[in-house]
Amino acid sequence: MRPYDFQKHSFLLSSFMKRLILLLLLLGFGVHFKILAQVIGDEGLQRIQDGQVSFLEGEFIVFLNDTVSPDFIERKFSELDYNISFSDINPILISIVNSPDDSVLTNLGKHPNVNRSYIESIPVDSSYFRELLEEQGLLGAAFEQAFSRLVESQTKEEYFFEFDYSVNESRLKEIMGSFRSVAYQLLQNYTRSVNVTCTPGKEQELMEEIEQLPYVENTALIGVLGD
Repeated sequence: MRPYDFQKHSFLLSSFMKRLILLLLLLGFGVHFKILAQVIGDEGLQRIQDGQVSFLEGEFIVFLNDTVSPDFIERKFSELDYNISFSDINPILISIVNSPDDSVLTNLGKHPNVNRSYIESIPVDSSYFRELLEEQGLLGAAFEQAFSRLVESQTKEEYFFEFDYSVNESRLKEIMGSFRSVAYQLLQNYTRSVNVTCTPGKEQELMEEIEQLPYVENTALIGVLGD
């Protein structure tokens, strides 16, 4: 399970937040102190052991099944009167790292589980080409023409495929097994989660209730370490 993606949330750990260390205390997982130490460091771990930890009141995180969609969770939680303050549910995204036939990529893009596909040009470091042509004494229009051709010839296109929310990593392997000439890199496969708010003091009660839902994997309190 991927640690909570602080970079995308309001609880950003940065050099400007030296007085606060945010961590997730995963309930029911029996997280070993050694693993926690890798996330928060020895000093933060010692503070936990010394009891120098408090919890963010009125909010916690719900980790979800790896096939849920935002619409599904929003509808279900709304029906149950659970208030979602933040949603981090993203589909799997891959990039192609080799050069299969265009027909193969076209067929992959037409797969019923592919939500969308797109191409991006990967820029190259053009400073080397500029220095090379300057050393050869090219000037003016001749320089610009040669420079443009070099940059264009070295610029590569990268193909991306985004799958629908029902596709998890296991299903992805099944799909790509039908495209054996395609080598790919998994770019996005984050643990799906939402933040839920509640009346302060009711966190534990509501977490236990939510954990009974079939599409919920676990819940987590947000701990704050002081000085």
